[in-house]
Amino acid sequence: MSMRTCSVVVLCVSACAGAAQGAPVFFSELGGGSILQPRNNRRIEARYRADTTNWDTRLEFDSLPEVGDVTGAVSNSKAFFENDEFGFKLNYDHALQQVTWTITGPSPAVGVLNSLTQPTDTMGQMNTLHLFTVGTRGSVTLTDVAFMGLGMDVNAFPDLNTAPAPAVTFKETYLIFGNDFNLLSGDWMLTGKIAFGTFTNNNPSEGAKITVKLRNAEIPAPTALGVFAAAALFGARRRRR
Repeated sequence: MSMRTCSVVVLCVSACAGAAQGAPVFFSELGGGSILQPRNNRRIEARYRADTTNWDTRLEFDSLPEVGDVTGAVSNSKAFFENDEFGFKLNYDHALQQVTWTITGPSPAVGVLNSLTQPTDTMGQMNTLHLFTVGTRGSVTLTDVAFMGLGMDVNAFPDLNTAPAPAVTFKETYLIFGNDFNLLSGDWMLTGKIAFGTFTNNNPSEGAKITVKLRNAEIPAPTALGVFAAAALFGARRRRR
């Protein structure tokens, strides 16, 4: 048991060393027992949900919707979202220092349904992309997800497809570009397609959505990682008693 744990830690340290140099690395968790740790609580959040009574598109600086947020509504029709596919794009314009969240579709017609913009001049460093889907009230399928810009292309994103129970209803991934990397240092875009399935509720809302966040995280230095791993192992041993 101990040898297996040590091997995992060594592999993680190797991957983390690459991430610290600016090589993008995926993680399934942030904080807690994960090697990837948050630096602060700053974030830029883009959301698209199948909502039939209120806004369905949002671009803001936190996770809690409130009056005054930058939001939009492409439709209030359940039939508009159900069993259809849409394109999404989150892009950053360095010259303008602004991020834009754009929804296109539905399939097969292609047109801009909504485009929201926010300034980023006060956000400081952002080095991590956080993507998650929720499918508690209808299946959510992501395809063709890709990051392009800043001298790199990333298109091997993990499976983030979700669906109502007994299927997996929530999936997420964190893509860190490196401790010293700053996503606000040049132009880039994150693109993909989202398809909604048959809904189990007349207003799926937060139960059928995609969320994309820009965050600032870090992979501790090797010395800190050793302490972190030892503490995690000690905690595991205590729990087994």
